[in-house]
Amino acid sequence: MKVQKLAVLSAFLAAPFAISAPAQAAPAVHCASNSLYLVAAVERQDSVGERLIVKNNAAGAKAACNAKIGKSDFVIGSKDGEDDDAYYLLRLEGKYLLIDDGTGPDRTLLIYDLSRKARVFTAGYSEEDFDADSKSASFWMSTEQKPTKQNCKDLAEIKKNDLTPAIEIRATFDFTTGTLSKSTQARCVAHQ
Repeated sequence: MKVQKLAVLSAFLAAPFAISAPAQAAPAVHCASNSLYLVAAVERQDSVGERLIVKNNAAGAKAACNAKIGKSDFVIGSKDGEDDDAYYLLRLEGKYLLIDDGTGPDRTLLIYDLSRKARVFTAGYSEEDFDADSKSASFWMSTEQKPTKQNCKDLAEIKKNDLTPAIEIRATFDFTTGTLSKSTQARCVAHQ
């Protein structure tokens, strides 16, 4: 009996067989487009966020909403596992791409000028108060100003809760001129 079991085991081990990894589902893709560009936001498989594939819509045929990278396309956000950017497509307006970066409550707003393939703005912002239309985007932006009892009435309470007080100002990015204007309106908020 023992010899018979060994023979069966030996035959099983000698039989050729392939071990294959489970099939991985295709990443989710959603797109934003206008007459100039199509941006395909491709969900990253091994980390959080999206890879943003920018395709030219102005030349010839309209670009397809898919995860394929063409010769003239460029990518914002690296491949899975290569970095810790947690980029999310926020809005495409003309030649400007707005990206939300982060996974927690303290977020960063990135603005790219796609015609130059360059980032033109980066700052911490409050995503809950973000507002945009075809002309501009308005948001509360982090500053380097030091919170004091005079400019932050909740300073003691924020510190008591082991949070970091921060001063934000209201800002507007104009899509027509590509300029940022900062208001004198300020507020004190708690950051993690």
